[in-house]
Amino acid sequence: MDDVKQYLELLRARMEFTEKFYGFRMNYLPLYFEGDEVVVLDKNDGKIKWLRNKRPLDNEELKRIIPKIKENIENGLIDILMTLNFQYIHGPED
Repeated sequence: MDDVKQYLELLRARMEFTEKFYGFRMNYLPLYFEGDEVVVLDKNDGKIKWLRNKRPLDNEELKRIIPKIKENIENGLIDILMTLNFQYIHGPED
């Protein structure tokens, strides 16, 4: 679980960089989704939350979801989600 926490801290830093470099707000990053369950990383406080009500996951929920988040980290899905909208951002050369 410590490796996941370290990765999430890195993601928060990348989210902040994205805000400063590209000029758009990125408050939440999806970490896991299945059906109507969406779990996000909140950039502002670093907590893992339910998207539907912005409530942090309790310890039991976190234990259930962390393996799925770790799987999404390992297969590159979270990195893809982070950069998905970059194609709509115009840089200085545009």
